[in-house]
Amino acid sequence: MLCPPPARRIAWRLLGTRAVTFLAEEAGTGAVVGSAQFVRSRRSPGTWIFGHWRVAAGRRRLGIGRRILAEGMRRLPEVTRLYSHVELDNDASNAAHERLGFEVGRTLWGSAPLGVLSTIGPATPALRLEPVGTRDLPVLFAIHARAMGSLWLRLFPSLGPRTFLGGTRGGLRAGAVAVACGGQGTAWGARATGASAISGDGSVAGYLVWEGSAVTLFADPDACDHALLARVALQVIAQGGRRDLEIGLRGLPRSLAVRPGTIVLQELMGMPDVKTQWRG
Repeated sequence: MLCPPPARRIAWRLLGTRAVTFLAEEAGTGAVVGSAQFVRSRRSPGTWIFGHWRVAAGRRRLGIGRRILAEGMRRLPEVTRLYSHVELDNDASNAAHERLGFEVGRTLWGSAPLGVLSTIGPATPALRLEPVGTRDLPVLFAIHARAMGSLWLRLFPSLGPRTFLGGTRGGLRAGAVAVACGGQGTAWGARATGASAISGDGSVAGYLVWEGSAVTLFADPDACDHALLARVALQVIAQGGRRDLEIGLRGLPRSLAVRPGTIVLQELMGMPDVKTQWRG
């Protein structure tokens, strides 16, 4: 969002968000031929995300994109860690990131409408969502670390069991999804938590976070498949989620990209140490 509306700019300022946009203009005509926007993380001020990295179709492969980012890095010396999200099938952008020194995350991010997601795998046996409490945070953070991957943790080195949900659970509802192995093979189920912490024996396959109307699944990539995603979607619908609601998905294994589908997939491109990694 290169020119956010006034209300969003005010909200960003109140939250401490800083956004800086760079444009490349053609000499003589002043025509814009490229752009990029850098946004500082509220969680870790040294970590920035960049996006809207675009070059006009007729001006590509001339080094303009590289020069835009290089100028951004020069003018923003406070950027110590940098990352971006790229559509999985955007081979040109992925290659451009890697040439500049970005690493590729192990797991994928995604999104899909609940109604569509609920049909990509079997509906039974059903999952049950359980509420979580403060004592569950270490187990949930272990899931979070596996879902987001080591690259993400290096981009946000201050993350921990007390901070990965934003430092407070005010305004958030979370549910834990668990997997249990039965005597006759594997069955998806849930461990009741009650007043005690959820199991730390590796049976938890993921957790859900509701933030306002948005819902996101953080899954253990080793336990995530089409069946898990479908059953989670059905449970969110049962909790009142609209079938057209887009659910955010984190921790998707790359094996899910083998079969084309309706999940929009992205991969994380990160540079945890700009000083030593930047090749612009």
